[in-house]
Amino acid sequence: MLENESLSTDILVVGSGIAGMIAAIEARKAGAEVVLASRSKLGKESSTAVARTFAFGSEEETRGRNMPGYDNKPGKYIEDWTLVRSLTEEAPGQIENLIRLGVPMVRIPADKGYEKLPAYRPKGSDVSHGGAIVLDILGPVASNLGIRVVEGCQITNLLRDEGRIAGASGLRQDGGWLSIHARAVILATGGAAGMSEVTCSSREVCGNGYAMALRAGISLKNMEFNEYYPVGLPTPRGQYVHCAPLTLMMKGACLRNEAGEDVVKKHFGISVQEAMPTTTMRFDWLPRAVALEMERGKVYLDLTGVPAEDWDRLPERNWRQIRQTHVDMKMTPLPIMPMSIAFRGGISVDARMQSSLAGLYAAGEVVGGWMAWERWLGYLTACLAMGAIAGRKAVAGIEGAKAPRKAGLVDEGLDEARAVSKGKGETDPGEVGDEIRRVVYRYGGPVRSAASLGEGLRKLDDLTARATGFRCGGISELRDALDAKAMLLAARAVLKASVVRTESRGGFFRRDFPDRNDKDWLRPIMVSCDRASGEVRAEPGKKLVLPK
Repeated sequence: MLENESLSTDILVVGSGIAGMIAAIEARKAGAEVVLASRSKLGKESSTAVARTFAFGSEEETRGRNMPGYDNKPGKYIEDWTLVRSLTEEAPGQIENLIRLGVPMVRIPADKGYEKLPAYRPKGSDVSHGGAIVLDILGPVASNLGIRVVEGCQITNLLRDEGRIAGASGLRQDGGWLSIHARAVILATGGAAGMSEVTCSSREVCGNGYAMALRAGISLKNMEFNEYYPVGLPTPRGQYVHCAPLTLMMKGACLRNEAGEDVVKKHFGISVQEAMPTTTMRFDWLPRAVALEMERGKVYLDLTGVPAEDWDRLPERNWRQIRQTHVDMKMTPLPIMPMSIAFRGGISVDARMQSSLAGLYAAGEVVGGWMAWERWLGYLTACLAMGAIAGRKAVAGIEGAKAPRKAGLVDEGLDEARAVSKGKGETDPGEVGDEIRRVVYRYGGPVRSAASLGEGLRKLDDLTARATGFRCGGISELRDALDAKAMLLAARAVLKASVVRTESRGGFFRRDFPDRNDKDWLRPIMVSCDRASGEVRAEPGKKLVLPK
C-alpha cells in the first residue's frame, strides 16, 4: 500500500462535475495536454449529478413584491463584482457551447409560477437530473479529445515548487499513491455540503478542495455562507432527499409545527406557495424559520390537504423523491429537516479564476464570491462559466512556464498518508467523520450564536485530538481518515468565520446579532491556515465596493 507512482501533464483538473469537465475540455481544445482526476467514476459523485437546470438572468425577475423581511440590497453575499460580471458575460455563450458539444438542450421560458427565470434543461430532465445527463454526454467527449481520465483517485495534496503549484497527489482505490506533476492545476472539487449530517449531497463532497487550499497557504473567503434548503425528506436509509419546490407549491401543502401552526404564515404572513418561487425566501428565510421552530419540536411537511388534481399533475421526478421516504404522504405528514445544499464561500480568485498562488486556478463551488442575486446565475450555469474561463486561462498562463520537476519535490500529502496508514489506535476514522458532520449541522446550521459556535469549536478540538489515534487497517479506513482530517480543517473554517461575522446577512443568521450591518460588515471574512502550526485563523477583509 502507498507505493508511489507519477505522471506528468500540462494541465491537471481535479474534479469531474460540470466545472471540471468543461475546464478540461476547454484546456484540451486550447492545445494543452490534460489529465482529469476524479475521485469516483467520471462525474458520478459530484453536486452537478443531482442538479437540474441551467438558469440565468436578473434577480429583478425573481424578486417578490411586499415580501416580509425581503432583503434586496446589493452586497448580500459579499460578492466579488469583477468575478460576477465575468461570469454573467460568459454564461450565455457556454450554454451554446454545450449544445455544440452534443447536449440536447430545451429552452424553458419564464412563467408566473415557480420558473421565474428563463432556463435551459437537457432533454430527459423531467424524470432525471439534468446535470447527470450533461455529464454522461461530456464524458465521452473528453475521452475523444484525448483527455487522460484518472478515476478513483482521492486527491488530497497540492505539490509546490519554488513558490508555484506544480501538481497534486492523492490516494488511488487500489491503495497506491499517485503524484501528478503539472504546469498548472485547476481545482474543481466542489464544496462541502457532504460535510453536514443532513444533506442530499454525496458524502464525498466534504471540503477536500478547501483543505488543500488552506494547507497550501491560500486564503478562503465567505466560508460562513453555507446554504440550506428548508425541506429535506428523511428516508429509511438514514439519508435525506431534496423536496422539489413544485411539490411544496401544490394547493393545500404546508409546513406545520407540533402545535399545528402553519410555520410559513406564522413567520412571514404568507403561504408556502407564495414563498417558494422567490429565490431568497427559499434559501435564506425559510430554512431559518424551520430551524427556529425545530428548537421547540418537530416540523412536518403536511400534504394531506392536497387535492387529487394537484397530485395528478406532479411530475415523475417529484414522485421519485416522495417514494424514497416510504411514507404515504397523501395520508401522513412527514417530519422534515433543513438540509445543507451548497457553499457560497471558498477560494479567492480573480476574474481569470486564478488564485493567489501561481499555477493554481479554481472553478465551481470551491470558489468563493461568485453568487450575486442581483445578477442571478443558477448553480450549474455559474459552474459552467467558471470552468470554461479556468480552462482557457490556465493554458494561457503556462505559456513560457517550465515543466515541473519530478525529483526533489516534498509531498506532504504522501508523508501524512503514510503516517496515518501506520495508525494502530482505537479510533474509527469513519465514526469521527460522522461526528464532524453532526457538529457542522448542529453548530453551523441555519441558526447560530456566539455560544453555540464556541461549543462547536470545542467539539472540533476534541475530535482533532481523537484524530491523532486513528485505527487504520486498510484502504477504506485510510480514505475515511484523510477525509476526516480535511473536514476538520473545513469545519473549523466555517465556524471561525461565523464567529467573526457579528451580524446576519442573507442565509447567514446570528440570533445574537439578528440585523444586517453594512456599516461594519460589508466585507468578506478571510480564513487562512498557518502552515507550521496548522492553526486556522479568520479575520475581516477589505470593505466591498458596490457597483453603481
